[in-house]
Amino acid sequence: MIYTVTPNPALDITWGVPGWERGSTTRVTDIQESPGGKGLNVARVVDQLGASACALGPLGGASGERVRDLFASLAPRVQTRWITSPVPTRRSVALVDGEVSIFNEAGQAPPRDVWSRCAEFLASVLTPGDVCAICGSLPGDARTGDIVPIFEAAKASGARIILDTSGTALVDAASYADVLKPNEHEIRAATGCSTIGEGARMLLDRGPSWVFVSRGADGMDLYSNEGSWHASSDPTITGNPTGAGDAGVAAIATHLDGHGLLSETNGVMALADAVATSTAAVMRPTAGEIDMSVRSRVLASATPVRLASRPTH
Repeated sequence: MIYTVTPNPALDITWGVPGWERGSTTRVTDIQESPGGKGLNVARVVDQLGASACALGPLGGASGERVRDLFASLAPRVQTRWITSPVPTRRSVALVDGEVSIFNEAGQAPPRDVWSRCAEFLASVLTPGDVCAICGSLPGDARTGDIVPIFEAAKASGARIILDTSGTALVDAASYADVLKPNEHEIRAATGCSTIGEGARMLLDRGPSWVFVSRGADGMDLYSNEGSWHASSDPTITGNPTGAGDAGVAAIATHLDGHGLLSETNGVMALADAVATSTAAVMRPTAGEIDMSVRSRVLASATPVRLASRPTH
């Protein structure tokens, strides 16, 4: 089973506003809502890949109820465990008028007992062979230390832990994770290193076995103590990149599910699959979905190549 933890879920709202001008009154011609948050996207893609998933996270207020209902309708096979929070779930609004302008609420940090209840649930269900993917930002002024009980519960269970986050949390929590998955900008910002390779090695020194670094249209890198690899995406495929990294996390998680080995061979296979699945997500209009035919086509041609021992890109 693959469990995903989303500390800061959101109600994603898209407004179609043709001819929107700042400072003016504009009629909204189209409104769409979807459940947002990296872990929720990961769980939906895991389900599409044929693995069992359970999504966990705090929800509060009317926006939280809406996320609950939308997720149930979009991913009926995915199990859920929503932790009731007194803090309203944040919203993210995208204004679309040919171009996209996104307004993200930061969210508010919930009381610490919300994190404790998340940890208690994980402690009751996780077993060796499971995967726990902890994905996304922390809400408001929450700090990495606030969610340490979640990491400790996952670690004590023997489950594989994947961490996909940014900022100080990426470095602070690296020692709990088996796998890290930042993008190329996040790893440089979090580590202060000038190259991806240097940042990856700094993170590996903290304990994880694999560090995957997504690089947008340039594909993805894998760093481990055995070496480093790169897999390219299909440059002819363009579309919506939102959620592509989450799809990659889902692919990596499926390779670890059921006692998947943290070996170089399995890592390279996961790298190829992550690139193919990320590319397949680009072809879909919203995050949390993949085009299975595109995934199959890209996976057939995605051949990871070994990088130099200390790459400098």
